[in-house]
Formats: sequence, structure tokens, C-alpha cells
Amino acid sequence: MHQDLIAIEGYDLPVFASPGTEGRAQAIAARCADAQRFLRDALGAEVAARVLVLGPQHWQRFTGSPLFGIPQTVDAQTVVVAGEDAELWTLIVPRPEALPPATAQALRRVYGRSDGVVAIGAFMDLLAVHELGHLFIDQTAGAFDVHRPRRWLVELFCNLGLHAYVAAVEPGQIEHLTTFPQAIVALGYAHLSHRQLADFERLYADMTPPNFAWYQCQLHLAAHRIYDAGGLEAVQALFRAIVQSQDNVSDAHLALQLRDAVHPTVARVLTTWPDLEFSETWPNL
Repeated sequence: MHQDLIAIEGYDLPVFASPGTEGRAQAIAARCADAQRFLRDALGAEVAARVLVLGPQHWQRFTGSPLFGIPQTVDAQTVVVAGEDAELWTLIVPRPEALPPATAQALRRVYGRSDGVVAIGAFMDLLAVHELGHLFIDQTAGAFDVHRPRRWLVELFCNLGLHAYVAAVEPGQIEHLTTFPQAIVALGYAHLSHRQLADFERLYADMTPPNFAWYQCQLHLAAHRIYDAGGLEAVQALFRAIVQSQDNVSDAHLALQLRDAVHPTVARVLTTWPDLEFSETWPNL
């Protein structure tokens, strides 16, 4: 199955890499091993996971997509991430002149290279942990006869698990995790074709990369606020709510469930989208 890939040895999960990506693969392997342990302990769940760190020459073979660079799971056990920077990533980086000056300055400071290019590889590499979150949902929910939860809620959980991991294990990476989403959200959404959660449910990744990135960045910032308000307990409660969900409920009922069983800040993602509001005032349902 992994013919032509190199086994990256010495980690608690199997990692395979395209030739030429070994250095990046070592760093991603260490991160994924740490994140798997962190999420296992936090969630009380075990997952089987493998990680593929691929160059463009192997991407389509393992993902089925010619679009190189989007971190993803390709089955219930396999996370695939890019082993080198992708041209796609440059296409979703906002032009500095389109941003508020302070946001543009932060983007350059956190991701800027000596040649002036804003390279978001440090952010994209962190998304391997987000993808591990999908494995925890897929393998744990697979033990239940359940209705699949809303896609946005699963993505929110994966971002929340990622933020919790970075805050606890790699706090020096917080700026790399949050600065790019802040820049994307600062652009607003008037220029986007899709902006409602219903569109995300209907289309998911079948929309343009910049539009899909906006949804994910909104959910990244929401995860930040949720973690700040609810801590690890909110991560654990949202995981339970997702893997134990039984009914296809209305948005109003789901908001009440999230408020009462998880944390009010999680419910506010649903009730105030797309202009997310996390004030202490509970919005009308």
C-alpha cells in the first residue's frame, strides 16, 4: 500500500513520507504522536491512526484529488498532509493591502519570509492535529448506531481539539494557529458565494478553496473563544455530544442542547452565524 514511501520510524503511530519530505515528516510525526496521546487522555478514547506526509508526486494516488496541499483524512484511520509548501496555500493568503494595517502587519510578522513571501506552512502543518480529531469522531461514533451530526459541528470539534492541544502542548505555536484565521475573517464575507451553515452542510468541500477556508477560519476563531471560556471540559463535552447524538433535530433544539450539555459559547456559533457573537448575553433562539 505504501510502496515508494519511506517509513518514518520511532513514533507511536505509523508514518510514511514521500522521498525528499523526511525532515518535515519527522516534525509532523512527533506532533501527531503527541496529539494522539493528548486527545486520547482528554477524551478517554483510543484510535488507530497512520499519517502520510506526501509530495505532489504521490498526492493524487493516495487522496484521489489532483489538488495538492489540503490536509485530509482518506479513510477512518489515515491522515494525509503535504510534505512541502503548496501553491494552493498562496492562493488563500489575503493580500496585505486588503487587510486592516494591524492585521497585515501581524500576518507578515508571523508567516513572512526573508524574501517577502507570506508562507503559511506553519499553520497548515498544525492541521494534522485537526485531522486526527476526525479519526476520534469516526472511530468512536462508528461504535454507535447514530445519525451523523452536522458537518460544521464536527469541524468545530476538530478545531477545538487542535486549539486545546496547541494551548497545552505547543503554546509557542498559538500565533501560527490563530493569525491566519484572523486575517481571513478580517476580510469579511461579502465577496463570498456561500456564507451560511446550511451552504456548508450542502456543499462542504465542493466550493472554492477560499470560500471553504473562510468557513474553517470562522470555526478556528470560534474554537479559540470556546476554549478560553470552557477549557478542556468544553472539548470533552462536545465530543460526547457528537458521538452520542441520536436524532436529526432542528437548529433551535440543537442550540439548546449545545448550550445545556456542552457550553453556551458552542451554541452561539449556531445562533449568531455568520456574525459570531460571544457576549455574555444569550441570543434569542
